[in-house]
Amino acid sequence: MRNRGYGTGWYRGRLPYWLRGLLVLAVGWGAFLCGQQVAEGYGATMEYRDAPVCRGGARSGEGDGEGPCVRREAGTVLDRRTGEHCTSNGTSGGTTGGITTGGVTAGGGMNTAGGSMGGVTAGGVTTAGGGGGGTTCTTYYDLRVQWPGGAAWLGVGSETYDDAGKGDRAEVRLWQGDVVELRVRGHVDSYAPSSQHSVLPWFALGCLLLAGGAWALLSGRLSGLFAFPNFGLLFVAFGVSWLGTMALFGGHPVVWAFAVLWTGFAVFWTVGAWRDG
Repeated sequence: MRNRGYGTGWYRGRLPYWLRGLLVLAVGWGAFLCGQQVAEGYGATMEYRDAPVCRGGARSGEGDGEGPCVRREAGTVLDRRTGEHCTSNGTSGGTTGGITTGGVTAGGGMNTAGGSMGGVTAGGVTTAGGGGGGTTCTTYYDLRVQWPGGAAWLGVGSETYDDAGKGDRAEVRLWQGDVVELRVRGHVDSYAPSSQHSVLPWFALGCLLLAGGAWALLSGRLSGLFAFPNFGLLFVAFGVSWLGTMALFGGHPVVWAFAVLWTGFAVFWTVGAWRDG
């Protein structure tokens, strides 16, 4: 009896030229929209960085007659907490602990497990165990701060945490509803506005769309699109987006080095996987 195989011919063949052309157009339009979102996020973040502190009763983002401004609010430290967020490095352990502080800071870049770039320092990293197992733990420091109209747990540096106590007065600075700065006992911790947080995912999506457009233009084979080595492109897109975000907003040299190593390794792995495949 003849073996029909499950009809893999359609999977290995190229898509029709007209369909590939439509995909290229759709991908181009999607990449353009992603670029628009990146540009808007960059513009909004730069508007915040150039904004003065509000005077009088002006509200955050509305301005005091001379343009948008950053609002200052008198706050109070309600509580403090610290702990470790632990993850397994391999065969032993699991995920324990509470939360990780971080995000992208107003000073630029992205907070890492070992601390931060350009803003809040979230502690250090300790590693237990060796070989194929072990656990990596990141210390976090949080203060719960209340101000008129709001309250939140905010990640702070270890020095801020050591000096601050319950009931201490604090100054919270707000930009369009986002907490962008906390001042306690002479310590200043900065946080990025939501517009800066939004840039990296749009950047990454745009990179993936461009990779998909290149596939439609040069190959058009579904077998190539879903090939195992292409999963490395997800890490390449993240690395390129990370570098692009720091190019726009700045970043600590150590984080730059780590991002370059991440991206280089992702590219090396993807190219190597294609050669071996």
